[in-house]
Amino acid sequence: MNATKTHFHTFDALRFFSFLIVFLHHSPFEKPAIVSFFTKSGGIGVLFFFVLSGFLITYLLLHEKMSAGTLSFKNFFIRRLLRIWPLFYAMILFAFLTPFFLSMLKLGFSGSGYQPDWLMSALFLENYKMMLTGDTPNVSPLTVMWSLDVEEHFYILWGLCLFMLPVRKIPYLIGVSVVLANLTRIIYFNHEIKALDLFSNLDFFAFGGLVAWLLLYKNEVIQRLGIISKKRKNLIIFGIIFLVVLNPHIHSDYVNLISLPIFAVLFSFIIAFTLCENNILYISDKNIFSRLGIYTYGLYLIHTIVINFVIRISEVLPFTLNWLSGGLLALLLTILLSMLTYHLFEKQFLKLKRYFYR
Repeated sequence: MNATKTHFHTFDALRFFSFLIVFLHHSPFEKPAIVSFFTKSGGIGVLFFFVLSGFLITYLLLHEKMSAGTLSFKNFFIRRLLRIWPLFYAMILFAFLTPFFLSMLKLGFSGSGYQPDWLMSALFLENYKMMLTGDTPNVSPLTVMWSLDVEEHFYILWGLCLFMLPVRKIPYLIGVSVVLANLTRIIYFNHEIKALDLFSNLDFFAFGGLVAWLLLYKNEVIQRLGIISKKRKNLIIFGIIFLVVLNPHIHSDYVNLISLPIFAVLFSFIIAFTLCENNILYISDKNIFSRLGIYTYGLYLIHTIVINFVIRISEVLPFTLNWLSGGLLALLLTILLSMLTYHLFEKQFLKLKRYFYR
C-alpha cells in the first residue's frame, strides 16, 4: 500500500457534526430549555467517533493486507503515533502548566476534580484513573482525553489482532468484541463503574470494523442498501437523530445500558449509507463542514480550554455573554486555534507519515 489512500467523502463533515454535539454539551452558558433539551446528548458524539474510527482503522489495515499480502504493524502504529502523540502531549504539557500560569496572573485555580496523575496521563491511562476515582481531572483538556486513551488502546489491540488473524477470522473477532463489550458494561454497571475503557466500548469500534470488512469482502451487502428508497433512508436517519436526542432524557440506567449496543448498530448504518449507491448523506469535500472536519482532532482537544477561557473573560467584560454569543465566541476561537495548531504544528508531523507506507 502506498502513501495514496482512499478518501471517504462525507466523513470529515460527520466528524465535525460529532464534535459540534460534544461542544454544545460542554458549553456552560445557561441555555433556553428547548436548546438544553437538544444538547444533552454530547456523549453520543464521542461514541460515533469510536464507530467511525473502527471503520477507518479496519479498512486501512485490511486494505493493506489485501493489496500487499501482509500487514506492517510497526508502520501502522508509527502512522497513528504521528497523528495522535504530538498534540496529545502538547495538551498534557499545557494542562500541567495551567495552574502555574493562573498563579502568575493572580487568577484563582478553581477546577473541580482530582489532582492529575501526570504519569497516568502520559501513558494513556487517564481513563482508568477516572474509572477508579469516579471523578475527572481538575484541569482541561484532560477531562476529555479519556476517549483518546481508548482510541490508543484500540489501535494496539485491533492492529495486533488484524496482523495475526487471517481475514476469514475477522467476523469472529467482531462477534467476540461485541459480546465482550456488553458483558463488560453489565459488570461495570453492577459495580457502579464508569464505562470509560476500551473493553466496555469495543462494540462501537467492532461495528465500524464490520462495515469496513463488508465493504472490502462482501461489497454486495453494502450495495444492497442502495435499493432502499431515499424516503426510507431519510426516515431512518431522522429516527436515529430522534433516539440520540431522546436518550439522555430517559432516566433509566437499564434503558441506557440497552441503548448503547443499539446506537453502535445504528451508527454503523449511517456509515454504510455513505458508501452505497443513492447516498443521501453525501457532503462534498469542498463543503465548509468537510473543511472544518479536517481539524476535528484539535477542535476536540482545544474546545474545553477555550470554553474555560471565555468563561473567565466573561466575568470582566462590560456586557453579558449569553448562551448564543458566548457559545459562538468559544466556537470561533476553538476553530481558529485548531486551524493554527494543525497547520503550524500537527502538519509538520503528518508529513512524516509518507515514509511509513509500503
